[in-house]
Amino acid sequence: MRDINLLVPKMQSKADFVMDYTEKEGVETLIYCTLRPLEDQAIAYRQSRLFVTIKKKMDSLTRKGYSFLADILESVGPQEGPHITNAAPGESFHNYAEAWDGAPVKHGKILWDTDTFSKEWGIYGEAVRKSGAFWAGDWKNFKEFPHAQLHKEGNALDLYSPQQAKTILTNLKLL
Repeated sequence: MRDINLLVPKMQSKADFVMDYTEKEGVETLIYCTLRPLEDQAIAYRQSRLFVTIKKKMDSLTRKGYSFLADILESVGPQEGPHITNAAPGESFHNYAEAWDGAPVKHGKILWDTDTFSKEWGIYGEAVRKSGAFWAGDWKNFKEFPHAQLHKEGNALDLYSPQQAKTILTNLKLL
């Protein structure tokens, strides 16, 4: 989903700031992913992973009290495709409407190449930082230039207990 209005109000205002800031700097920005359904997160996570790895993640989620997330991970079945995320369902701040993915755009096309278009990506990253959000382009191990989120933590389950996660996800109508 790409609707900024689906984000929590604090992230909506940060997204508006980023869009205004980059525009003033001469860079058009597209925010193309906001709230992400848990099933979509599970599909993305299962891509490129062997079942033994998926089973370990499901067991870990269950042991920690997040069996409702393990059930979603199991329910989507095997998936094929490239590795695109390290976050299982419930681990991504996208699932809590507290993150977005965005990118600079020129002539209607996303400028994916962060080396060729380093100026544009630099302006985007600067805007995210100035908004008070955390930019995954600053991450040390897994740089994800499009990603911005409300919290410093890399995993939402480090912040939300099973009951908190369930309540938020239910209120967002994702459970």
